[in-house]
Amino acid sequence: MIARMLTAFSHSVPKVGAIAALSVVAACVLLSACSPSAQQPGPYAAEYAQAIQEAKSDYVRHILQSGKITAADMKDAEQHVIKCTADVGLVVTYTTNKWGIEEYALIVTEDTTPDQEASARACFDQWMGPIDQLYQKQYANPDNKDWNGLVAACLVRKGVAPAGFTGVDYANLMAQYAQRVDASSGPNHDGTVTYTDMSPTVVMIPGGGNLDSPEGSACQMVPLQ
Repeated sequence: MIARMLTAFSHSVPKVGAIAALSVVAACVLLSACSPSAQQPGPYAAEYAQAIQEAKSDYVRHILQSGKITAADMKDAEQHVIKCTADVGLVVTYTTNKWGIEEYALIVTEDTTPDQEASARACFDQWMGPIDQLYQKQYANPDNKDWNGLVAACLVRKGVAPAGFTGVDYANLMAQYAQRVDASSGPNHDGTVTYTDMSPTVVMIPGGGNLDSPEGSACQMVPLQ
């Protein structure tokens, strides 16, 4: 989906919104420190292995080492983030959109200080890290297949794209209407980047329909549904 204007943490998939709203994603690992269930190869084994190596807290590492992030794990991590950010005077909200994808918003006002934003970033690192991303990936693409190919097949199936439309075609279309970074003010204090979409309001697939139609949007969020 082409985002119009957003501010999003760099580690998550951005969604449309005036505040940071992220869609995020999930997977499995082969490491000696993992539990037995995590030692079985899976479609996200490489992603889990990398996430464990990059985890910045024992809490995040423990969840990843289980080999599969559950809905209960996700909710527990969210509650920790909410409490941690509240302790530094900020508000984070989590919602589930109509496609079943978790989104969060960090409320930042003119009174928010750089120290508060840095503390919020630390809260996400300590209690969430890559958990949300991996969880959403598991949900939307459980077999870790080529994402562009899945989206393209869905667009054809829903009648938004013509027969023969491929993942390469979809990738090229997205590149054509790519978001362009607004570098006028540089990166934000919390590690986020502000994007400004320079594409037209309506993104049409050659020989097909509107990519931002309800069907097109659904295919880009949950292409297997």
